[in-house]
Amino acid sequence: MRYSGMMRKDAHRGAVFKALVLVLWPASPIPAGEVYKSVDAEGHVVYSDRADTSTAQKSVVRADPPNPTEAARIAKEQGILKAEEIQRNRQKSIEDAKKAQADHAAQVQCDSARNRYYALKDARRIYQRDADGNRVYLSDQDGDARREEARQAMTAACGS
Repeated sequence: MRYSGMMRKDAHRGAVFKALVLVLWPASPIPAGEVYKSVDAEGHVVYSDRADTSTAQKSVVRADPPNPTEAARIAKEQGILKAEEIQRNRQKSIEDAKKAQADHAAQVQCDSARNRYYALKDARRIYQRDADGNRVYLSDQDGDARREEARQAMTAACGS
């Protein structure tokens, strides 16, 4: 759990760092660059910083500085989205663990019911213990009824 808390702090720090960089970025426009536009042999328009052909058209590209308010909003939004993703992943992990535990419990119950059924099925005579601990043998009909109950319990627990 400490690890996920550290991840949340790191995500928050990253978002704050991005916002600060964008806010402290110089307010002057970014220097313009030259871009050449040409068409290749297949008819595709190609933009490059070098003229590939003598017919390439030279264009000047001007980049405006980022808006600090917008950058801060985007950084905050990204931080929120990252926190939501971390929460979803944590919830999915918890659900996966619960499902694995339920699957294990169901498998243990199935194994127990199967073992009980096969023990009753393979027994020659079925008995139960009385209050003094003595064996009291069941009639064939009662033994068959116990076997059938065990078979139904196995079918219910194992699904087949």
